[in-house]
Amino acid sequence: MPTFDVSPFVAMKPPATHLVVPITRARVHLSNTMLPVVVIGAVLFDVGCAGVFGFDGTSDSVGWHANGTLRHPAALPQAGDGYVIPAPWRARQSNFGSDELVGLIVRASRAVAEAYPGSQAAVGDLSRHNGGGSVEHKSHQSGRDVDIFYYVADPAGRPEGQGNSMIHFDRNGRAARWSPPQGAAAPARPVPDARFDVRRNWRFICALLRDSDVEVQWIFVQRDLAARLIQQGVADGDDPDLLARALQIIRQPSDAEPHDDHMHVRIYCDPRDRARGCHDHGPVRWWKKRWKYMEAPFGHPSGVDASSALLQVLRTREQMLVGRPRATS
Repeated sequence: MPTFDVSPFVAMKPPATHLVVPITRARVHLSNTMLPVVVIGAVLFDVGCAGVFGFDGTSDSVGWHANGTLRHPAALPQAGDGYVIPAPWRARQSNFGSDELVGLIVRASRAVAEAYPGSQAAVGDLSRHNGGGSVEHKSHQSGRDVDIFYYVADPAGRPEGQGNSMIHFDRNGRAARWSPPQGAAAPARPVPDARFDVRRNWRFICALLRDSDVEVQWIFVQRDLAARLIQQGVADGDDPDLLARALQIIRQPSDAEPHDDHMHVRIYCDPRDRARGCHDHGPVRWWKKRWKYMEAPFGHPSGVDASSALLQVLRTREQMLVGRPRATS
């Protein structure tokens, strides 16, 4: 793999069933002749706090990631193509999210499984059924956050499962110690001789960033592991546009755990949810449709040497505040 200097890398209402995984968002459009009937029905029969907004049958992410709620959530099934929710996380019943988030998890994990047969992403917490706060997280309140265990490989590069515990990795990408779920004891067996699987973790992130339906706001990753991910992208010859986006989106939080045991993915509000009270806390940068018009290194390089541009971004990064000290994000 070519050398890429990353030493300056600095962080940065439930429907009748919940087991239908939405892949794209489809809203019901009411004709003008039916709208008065719907509105009157809503008033007479009190459809709840969602009011007339509850009729389209899709999720509503309300508020922001650390002070929000979730209405009409989608449920991520406990297992699917390329992913599984480990038992301790199933018990938490925090597998609910917006339609957009659940669909994104399904598509990204499936993409990795197709590229690397046998791969299985371990999915941690999304949000509780109605969102809101929890003992485990300050964020994860509005259905737009998810924790994904890092993909793990053995010393020969073969996929290896983690079981019912995350693993903390050191700055060299080696398994250092268990990271059990809050309130649980660490496994009695020794930590495996495992590695941070940079190829599959990078492929998962690429799938997130290339998704045509959802806009990713942040991916929280420990800085040394983040540097390895970017190096993998450079070695793979990935599009400089994609690498520049990754550099802006992958961050180590400065006032929470470093995320050396999982990546924390946060997506932007769906535009229609913004009109219903969803707030994007943090920088507003919606890349799609505007990417080619942005200046390098954030848009197309336009003659600027891509490697130099990316390195400059690394050197000028700042840490990002995302929560209170030592709170899991």
